Parts: sequence; C-alpha cells; structure tokens
Amino acid sequence: MKIQNQAISEKKLLDAVASVCSKAPDLALGLSGGLDSILLAESLLRLGLAPLCLHVNHGWRGRQSDADERWVRRWCREHGLKLLVKRLGRKVPRSEGEARKARWDFFNRAASRHGFRNLCLAHHADDQVETFFLQLLRGAGPEGLAGLREKRRIGSLTVLRPLLCFSKNELLRLARKWKLKWREDDSNKSPDYFRNRVRRRLLPYLKKLSGRDPAVLILRTVNVLAEENAYWEKMLPDKWPEKLSVREWKTRPPAWQRRAMRAWLASRGVGDADFDQIEAVVRLLNREKPSKVNLSRNRFCRRRRGVLFVE
Repeated sequence: MKIQNQAISEKKLLDAVASVCSKAPDLALGLSGGLDSILLAESLLRLGLAPLCLHVNHGWRGRQSDADERWVRRWCREHGLKLLVKRLGRKVPRSEGEARKARWDFFNRAASRHGFRNLCLAHHADDQVETFFLQLLRGAGPEGLAGLREKRRIGSLTVLRPLLCFSKNELLRLARKWKLKWREDDSNKSPDYFRNRVRRRLLPYLKKLSGRDPAVLILRTVNVLAEENAYWEKMLPDKWPEKLSVREWKTRPPAWQRRAMRAWLASRGVGDADFDQIEAVVRLLNREKPSKVNLSRNRFCRRRRGVLFVE
C-alpha cells in the first residue's frame, strides 16, 4: 500500500477503489452518512457497483443520530440502494469498544441473513495513524501496530478498505469537486473519546515537538510492520494440530512462539486472546505449574503429559 502525497484525481481514486472492490461479489458497504462513507459510496456507484448499505444508529446524540439515519435512508432511496439499519439505542454502553463490538455483531448477522461476503469500509490514512497510537497505548504487538489492512478476513467476512492510501484532506477536496453532500458528526470533536484526543491533541503536539508531520513517519512504520506480518503469515502453517508438543515448541525462538501461539489459539476458536494471555500460554511451555491459563468465554489452555490443548 503506497500513501498518496499529492492531490488526488478522480481517476486515481476510482482506480484504487476498483482494484480492491470491483472483483468482490456480494458487496456490502458501511454507510454512516459522513464524508468518507458517502465518497466511497459515490465511487462504487460510478464504477457500476450497487452495494447493500448498512447503517448503525448508536443513538448517542439523540435527535441528531435519528436525523443522520433519516438522511441516510433518503440518500439510499435517491440512489436506488438497499439499506439495512440497526438502532442500538440504550442497549449498548457509551464506549467506543462496546459500540465497535455491536457494529460487528450487526455486520455479521446481516451477512448471514442477506448472503453478502464482502464488506467495504471507508477508513483512510488518518484513521490508520490514529489506530497506530491507539494500539501502541494499549500495549499491542507488531500485529496490532500494523493497523488496518486493505483486505482482511474477519470471521465470515472479507473486509475491504480501498481508501487507506488517501488522507482526509485529499478525500475532502475530491468530495467538494464532486459537489457531494454529507452529514457532519459533532461527536468527532468531543474530547470524551480517546480517538478524538489522539487526533486533536496528541498528533498536533507531536508535530509541534518534532517540526514534522508525524503522519508520514507513522504510515511508513505501519507499512513496514504490515509487510513483516505478511511474511510471518506465509511462514506459519495454514493448519494447526489440536494439541501442541511442549518439547518441540519450547526450542523455538520467543518471537516465533508468540506469533505461532496467537495463530494456534485462533485455530482453536480463541481469536480474541490479548497479549497477557498469549504470554501466559507461552510460559506454559517452560514450566509445568501452573498448568492452566484462563482465556475468554470460559475457556482454558492446559498443559498435561507434554502437550498444550484448549478446552
């Protein structure tokens, strides 16, 4: 993925979207009504693609959230696109993590019910930079710091992000050139959300401190980490055994153990293991007690008779 460093033309954007989405059957699109998603939706329409649109009304902004939903419904009617809406209301606590989980639950249920396999999202280069810092401050490893991917399998969905190489300002200039209309979300300015504090406080401070735009350097680091992750994915097995040999695994380098352990746990249905859990499972290779590590959703990794297994 190459980051654009100049004003983008209509052709450059459409070529980028086409290269990622044109061969994707059964396409759905996350449509918030904001600048990014509307520009992506317009791009897909200009390429002759008619995605199923998915809108989540979090209900956090009361009447404004409902107005966003009505606006998106009208936009989809005017453009002949089918729309599915999920209203969360007060069911989901007002936190970014819970909201993200609720959105993905909706996307997966909609995919199962309506048969689409590809989900297009409008994340861009600015989102990539903010995600890097969010992951860094959570203590993520190389996989987390590699950020968002242009194409990634998540559960039963293939997630497509064709705008990752474009900055917010580049997208804004093209949206104005196309004379598009969109909804502005005032919550993007609120300091209540961690991502907004990274965007509005941390990044400007780093620019002032270093005299350089940190986004360029961060995106370079993200690309390097993404390439290294791709290398590891090719080096690790496609299929994993049900049980791991302690004798075999304990001779491997720590870097290999961490990467492979995450992949093995995912193959056993534990794709949400965090850093501390993975480290605890790796330690089982070198000591017999304790012989059990607690995982999420009432699952465990145990060491018994020279093997590790999940139950």
